[in-house]
Amino acid sequence: MRRAVFLDRDGTINREVDFVATPDRLELLPGARDAMHRLADAGFAIVVVTNQSGIARGLFGETELARIHEKLLHETGELLAAIVHCPHHPDQDGPYGRDCECRKPKGGLVQLGAQLISATLEGSYLVGDSARDVLAARGTPLRTVYVHSGKPPAREMQRLREADFAPTAEAMDLCAAADWILRDLRGEE
Repeated sequence: MRRAVFLDRDGTINREVDFVATPDRLELLPGARDAMHRLADAGFAIVVVTNQSGIARGLFGETELARIHEKLLHETGELLAAIVHCPHHPDQDGPYGRDCECRKPKGGLVQLGAQLISATLEGSYLVGDSARDVLAARGTPLRTVYVHSGKPPAREMQRLREADFAPTAEAMDLCAAADWILRDLRGEE
């Protein structure tokens, strides 16, 4: 089985905005593409795991999300092994308004992504900009990197403390997270 790096999307790969509801709102963060290429070159499968409650909220649909992800694939050099998303939100009405196992901080998206590409969680990593992202690794052997490139770090670190869960590492952005992962892989951390 292959190793993977599971990446949150908004605030980790691309700029954090209220909702990326159209492809033109998707803007990669500086160095994100290069960081993903370095991880792929090191043998990791890259899997995007993203909550997309904008679908449940009626802000955009699955078709629009597919167009956004087509742009993401194109801008990252087609190197993503999978993109999995959760369209649900427990506080919304309608077909997507429910509690589910795939909405982070639950681990369903990570499990689904791993199954889709036959990846092992042992020796794999999860990177995200929110407590919700990092908590999706709870109960797994994933090593986690919290990045400061999206949501307000002080608030997210407080949420992690309240959940009694600490990330394996912290980094300023995906580039620094990739640096850390590659050092960790070589046993330098």
